[in-house]
Amino acid sequence: MKFMTDICQTIFKIDPIMKPVFLFFAVLFLAFSQQDAKAQLFPTNLEITVLDDKGNIQRGVSVKLYATEDDYDEDENVVASGKTDEKGEIKFKKLDTKPYFIRAVKGDMDNESSANQTGVLEQKKNNKVNVIVSGFGLPKN
Repeated sequence: MKFMTDICQTIFKIDPIMKPVFLFFAVLFLAFSQQDAKAQLFPTNLEITVLDDKGNIQRGVSVKLYATEDDYDEDENVVASGKTDEKGEIKFKKLDTKPYFIRAVKGDMDNESSANQTGVLEQKKNNKVNVIVSGFGLPKN
């Protein structure tokens, strides 16, 4: 409490000509610090739910994100990766606001025959997409 009292006393002892300048910079500082706090509190996230072609959730699916189609095609420069949980979901946090390419694989199933690119992620939102994996029961080479 003493700290706040000291600050208030210091502010009111400022030269009357400098007080508006000080207040301007104080307000400016607070405005920008609030934007940074909001960006930290609400990062751009992507939540992916993986389903099979019958709509069943798929646990333990390996999911990789790529920034470009070339990286996706070459399976290199993975932005983030992980496995789906018991709800068939995986969440990637603190991503850039852009589209991503998704590779989802579990055994002989993958998403090659369905959508593999997100739209541009909305900034400071929890973006959600469903990915459908399917396969023919044939082992991959």
